[in-house]
Amino acid sequence: MPIFKRRQPTSAPRTAATSALDMVEPSLPDDEWFTRSEEVYERTWRDHAGSPESFAEAGRNHYGHQDFGVALMFFRKAIDLMHTLYTDGMSRRQPSPRDFSITSQFVSSLGATLAMHPAAPVDKSVREVTHRLRTISSACKRAGLPADLYLNALQEIAR
Repeated sequence: MPIFKRRQPTSAPRTAATSALDMVEPSLPDDEWFTRSEEVYERTWRDHAGSPESFAEAGRNHYGHQDFGVALMFFRKAIDLMHTLYTDGMSRRQPSPRDFSITSQFVSSLGATLAMHPAAPVDKSVREVTHRLRTISSACKRAGLPADLYLNALQEIAR
């Protein structure tokens, strides 16, 4: 009889496909709903790491399931990663329509979040994205590239 017994896993490993099922109950009070949205994001973001587009895809998946708080977190992370790629002299990324998709979906997620949970504490996320978009627009201007896409997103967020 062996001394050590091999344990069987208690659940299947988390994958990108299963993380979309980890959703937040929409009927929770606004602050608790937002905290739970952050928790789901924190548990699942590593499954989507890679590019702004991979984070945005996870955001679209949650948005499509009306899980707007988690979607907001994923689009925020996509913009954060865009910021990182743009502030290194734009050697690894240039403005394109794919950026519009990400910024507009952040704005849509923010609007849907506030429509369903008007007291959700979104201030930190909005401040972070606002800072990132301003920095990206400045980097575009320095490189002689159009910054309208990012400036328009800032205007939409302000509304």
